[in-house]
Amino acid sequence: MLAWRIFYANMLARTVPDAPCSVLLEPDEWHALYCAIHRVPIPPAEPPTLGQAVTWIAQLGGCVGRRQSDRPGPEVLWRGFQHLGDLTTMYCIMRRDSP
Repeated sequence: MLAWRIFYANMLARTVPDAPCSVLLEPDEWHALYCAIHRVPIPPAEPPTLGQAVTWIAQLGGCVGRRQSDRPGPEVLWRGFQHLGDLTTMYCIMRRDSP
């Protein structure tokens, strides 16, 4: 399942990078991703773009993005999605509005 998600993320980020990241990520996932990357407790009301979200996931996986033309590969995205799963779990635990 994760392999398809990585392939889908890579394909969408290249073809429609300006689409909202909510086409790929659940609300809790993009909230956790945004808060972790920006080190803020509250995410914005509107989701970031898909291209930006995939770049952030790649950063979680270790991509440093030295050149703008560099695209993250499947291994970097795999590590990023693994880390995003942990971040999302912790975000859900730490949310104030959770029961």
